[in-house]
Amino acid sequence: MHTHAMTRRTFLKAGAALTGTLALGDWNLLAKPHRGAERPTLVVWWLNGGPAGLFNSADAFLANGAFGVTRDNVRALGNGLYVDAGSLGTLPAVARAHMAAVHFRHGLYSHNDSRAAMLQAGARSQLLRMAAAMPHSAVSCAIVNNLGLPVGISASPASEQGMGFEHITKLDHARRTLSIAQFNDIREAYGAFGTNPTIDSQRSTFTAVEALVHEGASVVFAQPAYTGRQDRQFDTHHDDSGKVAREIMAPITPMLTTFLNRVMAMPGRNVVTLLTGEFSRTLPGADHAKGGTATVIGKYVRTGAAGHQQPDGSPPENAPPPEALWAFVASALRLGDTPFGINPHPGLLARNAAEATRVA
Repeated sequence: MHTHAMTRRTFLKAGAALTGTLALGDWNLLAKPHRGAERPTLVVWWLNGGPAGLFNSADAFLANGAFGVTRDNVRALGNGLYVDAGSLGTLPAVARAHMAAVHFRHGLYSHNDSRAAMLQAGARSQLLRMAAAMPHSAVSCAIVNNLGLPVGISASPASEQGMGFEHITKLDHARRTLSIAQFNDIREAYGAFGTNPTIDSQRSTFTAVEALVHEGASVVFAQPAYTGRQDRQFDTHHDDSGKVAREIMAPITPMLTTFLNRVMAMPGRNVVTLLTGEFSRTLPGADHAKGGTATVIGKYVRTGAAGHQQPDGSPPENAPPPEALWAFVASALRLGDTPFGINPHPGLLARNAAEATRVA
Protein backbone atom coordinates (compact mmCIF):
# COMPACT_ATOMS: atom_id res chain seq x y z
CA MET A 1 0.00 0.00 0.00
CA HIS A 2 1.13 3.57 -0.65
CA THR A 3 1.68 6.05 2.15
CA HIS A 4 2.32 9.31 0.29
CA ALA A 5 0.96 12.43 2.00
CA MET A 6 -0.72 14.36 -0.81
CA THR A 7 -0.68 18.12 -0.31
CA ARG A 8 -0.85 21.08 -2.65
CA ARG A 9 2.94 21.44 -2.41
CA THR A 10 3.32 17.83 -3.58
CA PHE A 11 0.86 18.52 -6.37
CA LEU A 12 2.75 21.57 -7.60
CA LYS A 13 6.02 19.63 -7.77
CA ALA A 14 4.52 16.63 -9.54
CA GLY A 15 2.24 18.81 -11.62
CA ALA A 16 5.21 20.43 -13.29
CA ALA A 17 6.22 17.05 -14.66
CA LEU A 18 2.68 16.40 -15.84
CA THR A 19 2.49 19.78 -17.55
CA GLY A 20 5.74 19.13 -19.36
CA THR A 21 4.51 15.78 -20.60
CA LEU A 22 1.23 17.25 -21.85
CA ALA A 23 3.14 20.00 -23.61
CA LEU A 24 4.92 17.31 -25.59
CA GLY A 25 1.58 16.05 -26.82
CA ASP A 26 0.82 13.11 -24.52
CA TRP A 27 -2.80 14.06 -23.91
CA ASN A 28 -3.73 10.50 -22.96
CA LEU A 29 -1.38 10.33 -20.00
CA LEU A 30 -4.20 9.52 -17.60
CA ALA A 31 -5.70 6.76 -19.74
CA LYS A 32 -4.43 3.30 -18.91
CA PRO A 33 -3.46 1.47 -22.11
CA HIS A 34 -5.50 -1.57 -23.07
CA ARG A 35 -4.85 -3.78 -26.06
CA GLY A 36 -7.69 -5.27 -28.05
CA ALA A 37 -11.32 -4.61 -27.15
CA GLU A 38 -12.39 -1.81 -24.87
CA ARG A 39 -11.99 -2.51 -21.19
CA PRO A 40 -15.33 -2.26 -19.38
CA THR A 41 -15.84 -0.74 -15.95
CA LEU A 42 -19.08 -0.44 -14.01
CA VAL A 43 -19.37 2.37 -11.47
CA VAL A 44 -22.36 2.08 -9.14
CA TRP A 45 -23.32 5.26 -7.30
CA TRP A 46 -25.71 4.02 -4.62
CA LEU A 47 -28.30 6.63 -3.58
CA ASN A 48 -28.99 5.08 -0.21
CA GLY A 49 -32.53 5.25 1.11
CA GLY A 50 -34.23 5.56 -2.26
CA PRO A 51 -34.26 8.74 -4.39
CA ALA A 52 -37.48 10.29 -5.63
CA GLY A 53 -38.34 9.58 -9.27
CA LEU A 54 -38.40 13.32 -9.92
CA PHE A 55 -34.74 13.07 -10.97
CA ASN A 56 -35.13 10.67 -13.90
CA SER A 57 -38.90 10.26 -14.40
CA ALA A 58 -40.06 13.85 -13.99
CA ASP A 59 -42.79 13.57 -16.64
CA ALA A 60 -44.81 11.38 -14.27
CA PHE A 61 -45.44 14.41 -12.07
CA LEU A 62 -46.06 17.16 -14.61
CA ALA A 63 -49.84 16.81 -14.46
CA ASN A 64 -50.21 16.78 -10.67
CA GLY A 65 -47.18 18.90 -9.70
CA ALA A 66 -45.99 16.25 -7.24
CA PHE A 67 -42.45 16.59 -5.84
CA GLY A 68 -42.53 20.23 -6.95
CA VAL A 69 -42.26 19.29 -10.63
CA THR A 70 -43.27 22.00 -13.10
CA ARG A 71 -42.58 22.60 -16.76
CA ASP A 72 -40.00 25.16 -15.68
CA ASN A 73 -37.80 22.66 -13.79
CA VAL A 74 -37.97 19.67 -16.14
CA ARG A 75 -35.67 18.94 -19.08
CA ALA A 76 -36.73 16.65 -21.93
CA LEU A 77 -33.77 14.66 -23.25
CA GLY A 78 -35.67 12.73 -25.90
CA ASN A 79 -37.22 9.30 -26.42
CA GLY A 80 -39.50 9.68 -23.41
CA LEU A 81 -36.80 10.68 -20.90
CA TYR A 82 -37.59 13.71 -18.74
CA VAL A 83 -35.17 14.64 -15.99
CA ASP A 84 -34.94 17.20 -13.22
CA ALA A 85 -33.42 20.26 -14.88
CA GLY A 86 -31.35 21.24 -11.85
CA SER A 87 -29.63 17.89 -11.36
CA LEU A 88 -29.45 15.28 -14.13
CA GLY A 89 -30.39 18.00 -16.60
CA THR A 90 -27.11 19.80 -15.90
CA LEU A 91 -24.88 16.82 -16.58
CA PRO A 92 -22.51 17.16 -19.57
CA ALA A 93 -23.84 16.74 -23.09
CA VAL A 94 -21.99 13.45 -23.53
CA ALA A 95 -23.88 12.02 -20.55
CA ARG A 96 -27.28 13.40 -21.59
CA ALA A 97 -26.79 11.87 -25.03
CA HIS A 98 -26.17 8.42 -23.52
CA MET A 99 -28.59 8.22 -20.58
CA ALA A 100 -31.48 5.84 -19.92
CA ALA A 101 -34.09 5.54 -17.17
CA VAL A 102 -34.67 1.85 -16.39
CA HIS A 103 -37.52 0.79 -14.11
CA PHE A 104 -37.58 -2.20 -11.78
CA ARG A 105 -40.13 -3.73 -9.43
CA HIS A 106 -39.29 -6.02 -6.50
CA GLY A 107 -42.56 -5.77 -4.56
CA LEU A 108 -40.85 -5.10 -1.23
CA TYR A 109 -41.21 -2.29 1.31
CA SER A 110 -38.43 -2.36 3.91
CA HIS A 111 -35.03 -0.81 3.22
CA ASN A 112 -33.05 -3.94 4.02
CA ASP A 113 -35.22 -6.33 2.02
CA SER A 114 -35.27 -3.97 -0.95
CA ARG A 115 -31.49 -3.48 -0.82
CA ALA A 116 -30.99 -7.22 -0.78
CA ALA A 117 -33.28 -7.58 -3.79
CA MET A 118 -31.18 -5.03 -5.66
CA LEU A 119 -27.65 -5.99 -4.67
CA GLN A 120 -27.91 -9.70 -3.96
CA ALA A 121 -29.31 -12.82 -5.58
CA GLY A 122 -29.90 -14.90 -2.51
CA ALA A 123 -26.47 -15.26 -0.91
CA ARG A 124 -24.67 -14.13 -4.08
CA SER A 125 -23.56 -10.57 -4.71
CA GLN A 126 -24.75 -8.96 -7.94
CA LEU A 127 -21.62 -6.80 -7.91
CA LEU A 128 -19.33 -9.82 -7.75
CA ARG A 129 -21.36 -11.66 -10.37
CA MET A 130 -20.84 -8.71 -12.72
CA ALA A 131 -17.13 -8.53 -11.94
CA ALA A 132 -16.75 -12.26 -12.62
CA ALA A 133 -18.18 -11.76 -16.11
CA MET A 134 -15.57 -9.12 -16.99
CA PRO A 135 -11.98 -9.46 -18.23
CA HIS A 136 -9.40 -10.05 -15.51
CA SER A 137 -8.43 -6.98 -13.52
CA ALA A 138 -6.10 -6.34 -10.62
CA VAL A 139 -9.11 -4.67 -8.95
CA SER A 140 -12.16 -6.86 -9.43
CA CYS A 141 -14.76 -5.26 -7.17
CA ALA A 142 -13.97 -2.25 -4.99
CA ILE A 143 -16.24 -0.87 -2.25
CA VAL A 144 -15.16 2.74 -1.74
CA ASN A 145 -15.26 5.10 1.27
CA ASN A 146 -16.12 4.88 4.96
CA LEU A 147 -19.85 4.40 4.26
CA GLY A 148 -19.17 1.03 2.66
CA LEU A 149 -22.16 -1.08 1.68
CA PRO A 150 -25.66 -0.11 2.78
CA VAL A 151 -27.09 -1.68 5.93
CA GLY A 152 -28.57 -5.10 5.19
CA ILE A 153 -26.01 -6.12 2.56
CA SER A 154 -23.35 -8.70 3.34
CA ALA A 155 -19.86 -7.19 3.48
CA SER A 156 -18.29 -10.62 2.86
CA PRO A 157 -20.48 -12.60 0.46
CA ALA A 158 -19.44 -15.83 -1.20
CA SER A 159 -16.70 -15.29 -3.74
CA GLU A 160 -17.37 -15.49 -7.48
CA GLN A 161 -14.60 -17.27 -9.40
CA GLY A 162 -12.30 -16.45 -6.52
CA MET A 163 -13.27 -12.77 -6.47
CA GLY A 164 -14.34 -10.94 -3.35
CA PHE A 165 -14.86 -7.34 -2.25
CA GLU A 166 -11.89 -5.04 -1.77
CA HIS A 167 -12.83 -2.31 0.70
CA ILE A 168 -11.05 0.95 -0.15
CA THR A 169 -11.16 3.39 2.77
CA LYS A 170 -7.87 5.28 2.30
CA LEU A 171 -7.08 7.47 -0.70
CA ASP A 172 -3.64 5.97 -1.25
CA HIS A 173 -5.22 2.50 -1.45
CA ALA A 174 -6.97 3.56 -4.68
CA ARG A 175 -3.62 4.24 -6.38
CA ARG A 176 -1.75 1.22 -7.73
CA THR A 177 0.18 2.00 -10.93
CA LEU A 178 -0.76 5.65 -11.40
CA SER A 179 2.11 8.07 -10.93
CA ILE A 180 1.88 10.73 -8.26
CA ALA A 181 1.39 13.31 -11.03
CA GLN A 182 -1.53 11.37 -12.47
CA PHE A 183 -3.08 10.85 -9.06
CA ASN A 184 -2.65 14.51 -8.18
CA ASP A 185 -4.38 15.53 -11.39
CA ILE A 186 -7.41 13.51 -10.31
CA ARG A 187 -7.31 14.97 -6.81
CA GLU A 188 -7.12 18.48 -8.21
CA ALA A 189 -10.17 17.83 -10.42
CA TYR A 190 -12.30 17.20 -7.31
CA GLY A 191 -10.52 19.55 -4.92
CA ALA A 192 -9.51 16.63 -2.73
CA PHE A 193 -6.32 17.94 -1.18
CA GLY A 194 -5.49 17.91 2.52
CA THR A 195 -3.84 15.70 5.10
CA ASN A 196 -6.78 13.42 5.93
CA PRO A 197 -6.09 10.05 4.27
CA THR A 198 -9.54 8.59 4.98
CA ILE A 199 -12.13 8.55 2.20
CA ASP A 200 -14.89 10.24 4.17
CA SER A 201 -16.28 12.95 1.88
CA GLN A 202 -17.74 13.39 -1.57
CA ARG A 203 -14.51 14.90 -2.87
CA SER A 204 -12.31 12.05 -1.70
CA THR A 205 -14.91 9.49 -2.80
CA PHE A 206 -15.03 10.75 -6.39
CA THR A 207 -11.23 10.98 -6.42
CA ALA A 208 -10.82 7.37 -5.34
CA VAL A 209 -13.48 6.09 -7.74
CA GLU A 210 -11.91 7.83 -10.74
CA ALA A 211 -8.46 6.58 -9.77
CA LEU A 212 -9.80 3.01 -9.68
CA VAL A 213 -11.37 3.49 -13.11
CA HIS A 214 -7.95 4.49 -14.46
CA GLU A 215 -6.45 1.46 -12.77
CA GLY A 216 -8.79 -0.72 -14.83
CA ALA A 217 -11.13 -1.83 -12.04
CA SER A 218 -14.03 -4.01 -13.14
CA VAL A 219 -16.70 -2.88 -10.66
CA VAL A 220 -16.59 0.10 -8.30
CA PHE A 221 -19.34 0.76 -5.75
CA ALA A 222 -19.69 3.91 -3.67
CA GLN A 223 -22.26 5.92 -1.76
CA PRO A 224 -21.76 9.58 -2.75
CA ALA A 225 -24.16 11.29 -0.32
CA TYR A 226 -22.79 12.73 2.90
CA THR A 227 -25.96 14.53 3.96
CA GLY A 228 -29.00 13.12 5.69
CA ARG A 229 -28.87 9.96 7.82
CA GLN A 230 -25.69 7.99 7.28
CA ASP A 231 -27.60 4.71 6.89
CA ARG A 232 -30.25 6.07 4.49
CA GLN A 233 -29.36 9.50 3.12
CA PHE A 234 -32.23 9.66 0.60
CA ASP A 235 -34.89 8.42 3.01
CA THR A 236 -36.91 11.62 2.50
CA HIS A 237 -40.26 10.89 4.15
CA HIS A 238 -42.88 13.69 4.06
CA ASP A 239 -40.91 15.46 1.31
CA ASP A 240 -43.88 15.77 -1.07
CA SER A 241 -42.40 18.98 -2.49
CA GLY A 242 -39.10 17.29 -3.37
CA LYS A 243 -37.19 20.08 -1.61
CA VAL A 244 -35.15 17.82 0.68
CA ALA A 245 -34.38 15.33 -2.11
CA ARG A 246 -33.07 18.13 -4.32
CA GLU A 247 -30.94 19.50 -1.47
CA ILE A 248 -29.31 16.10 -0.95
CA MET A 249 -28.62 15.70 -4.67
CA ALA A 250 -27.31 19.27 -5.12
CA PRO A 251 -23.71 18.72 -3.95
CA ILE A 252 -23.45 15.40 -5.81
CA THR A 253 -24.32 16.82 -9.23
CA PRO A 254 -21.20 18.95 -9.87
CA MET A 255 -18.93 16.10 -8.78
CA LEU A 256 -20.80 13.72 -11.05
CA THR A 257 -20.46 16.20 -13.91
CA THR A 258 -16.69 16.28 -13.50
CA PHE A 259 -16.52 12.51 -13.21
CA LEU A 260 -18.56 11.83 -16.36
CA ASN A 261 -16.70 14.43 -18.41
CA ARG A 262 -13.41 12.76 -17.53
CA VAL A 263 -14.15 9.04 -17.63
CA MET A 264 -16.35 9.10 -20.72
CA ALA A 265 -13.47 10.67 -22.65
CA MET A 266 -11.04 7.87 -21.82
CA PRO A 267 -9.94 6.08 -25.01
CA GLY A 268 -10.16 2.31 -25.13
CA ARG A 269 -12.58 2.24 -22.22
CA ASN A 270 -16.30 1.61 -21.79
CA VAL A 271 -17.26 3.10 -18.44
CA VAL A 272 -20.91 2.56 -17.50
CA THR A 273 -22.33 4.58 -14.63
CA LEU A 274 -25.34 3.31 -12.68
CA LEU A 275 -27.22 5.56 -10.25
CA THR A 276 -29.79 3.73 -8.19
CA GLY A 277 -31.10 3.07 -4.71
CA GLU A 278 -33.30 0.36 -3.26
CA PHE A 279 -36.52 2.03 -4.47
CA SER A 280 -38.16 5.33 -5.39
CA ARG A 281 -40.63 7.38 -3.34
CA THR A 282 -44.41 7.30 -3.58
CA LEU A 283 -47.04 9.89 -2.74
CA PRO A 284 -48.49 11.01 -0.48
CA GLY A 285 -45.77 11.18 2.13
CA ALA A 286 -42.75 10.36 -0.06
CA ASP A 287 -43.03 6.78 1.20
CA HIS A 288 -41.29 3.62 -0.03
CA ALA A 289 -42.21 2.44 -3.51
CA LYS A 290 -42.08 -1.30 -4.18
CA GLY A 291 -39.53 -0.71 -6.91
CA GLY A 292 -37.89 2.24 -8.57
CA THR A 293 -36.10 3.80 -11.49
CA ALA A 294 -32.36 3.60 -12.11
CA THR A 295 -30.28 5.88 -14.31
CA VAL A 296 -27.74 4.21 -16.61
CA ILE A 297 -25.12 6.27 -18.48
CA GLY A 298 -22.69 4.76 -20.96
CA LYS A 299 -21.30 5.29 -24.45
CA TYR A 300 -23.52 2.57 -25.98
CA VAL A 301 -26.69 3.67 -24.17
CA ARG A 302 -29.41 5.30 -26.22
CA THR A 303 -31.05 8.17 -24.40
CA GLY A 304 -34.60 7.30 -23.43
CA ALA A 305 -36.91 5.71 -20.87
CA ALA A 306 -37.77 2.03 -20.58
CA GLY A 307 -41.30 2.92 -19.50
CA HIS A 308 -43.33 5.52 -17.68
CA GLN A 309 -43.38 5.80 -13.91
CA GLN A 310 -46.86 6.14 -12.44
CA PRO A 311 -48.15 9.51 -11.15
CA ASP A 312 -47.81 8.41 -7.53
CA GLY A 313 -44.09 7.67 -8.03
CA SER A 314 -44.31 3.89 -8.25
CA PRO A 315 -42.75 2.00 -11.16
CA PRO A 316 -44.88 0.71 -14.05
CA GLU A 317 -46.96 -2.35 -13.20
CA ASN A 318 -45.10 -4.34 -15.85
CA ALA A 319 -41.64 -3.27 -14.70
CA PRO A 320 -39.31 -6.30 -14.58
CA PRO A 321 -37.44 -7.44 -11.44
CA PRO A 322 -34.02 -6.02 -10.49
CA GLU A 323 -32.24 -8.90 -12.26
CA ALA A 324 -33.38 -7.33 -15.54
CA LEU A 325 -31.67 -4.05 -14.62
CA TRP A 326 -28.40 -5.92 -14.20
CA ALA A 327 -29.00 -7.65 -17.54
CA PHE A 328 -29.35 -4.24 -19.19
CA VAL A 329 -26.18 -2.99 -17.50
CA ALA A 330 -24.26 -6.10 -18.61
CA SER A 331 -25.34 -5.42 -22.19
CA ALA A 332 -24.30 -1.76 -21.90
CA LEU A 333 -20.88 -3.03 -20.78
CA ARG A 334 -20.86 -5.23 -23.91
CA LEU A 335 -19.99 -8.37 -21.99
CA GLY A 336 -19.67 -11.45 -24.11
CA ASP A 337 -21.93 -13.67 -22.01
CA THR A 338 -25.27 -12.97 -20.36
CA PRO A 339 -24.75 -13.60 -16.64
CA PHE A 340 -28.09 -11.96 -15.78
CA GLY A 341 -30.12 -13.15 -18.73
CA ILE A 342 -31.28 -11.39 -21.88
CA ASN A 343 -31.39 -7.60 -21.94
CA PRO A 344 -35.11 -6.65 -21.74
CA HIS A 345 -34.55 -3.19 -23.26
CA PRO A 346 -32.62 -3.71 -26.51
CA GLY A 347 -34.02 -0.47 -27.93
CA LEU A 348 -32.03 1.50 -25.37
CA LEU A 349 -28.68 0.21 -26.60
CA ALA A 350 -26.82 0.83 -29.84
CA ARG A 351 -24.14 -0.98 -31.80
CA ASN A 352 -21.75 1.95 -31.43
CA ALA A 353 -21.52 5.25 -29.59
CA ALA A 354 -22.26 7.35 -32.67
CA GLU A 355 -25.45 5.43 -33.36
CA ALA A 356 -26.58 5.90 -29.75
CA THR A 357 -26.15 9.66 -30.05
CA ARG A 358 -27.96 9.84 -33.40
CA VAL A 359 -30.99 7.94 -32.10
CA ALA A 360 -31.22 10.12 -29.00
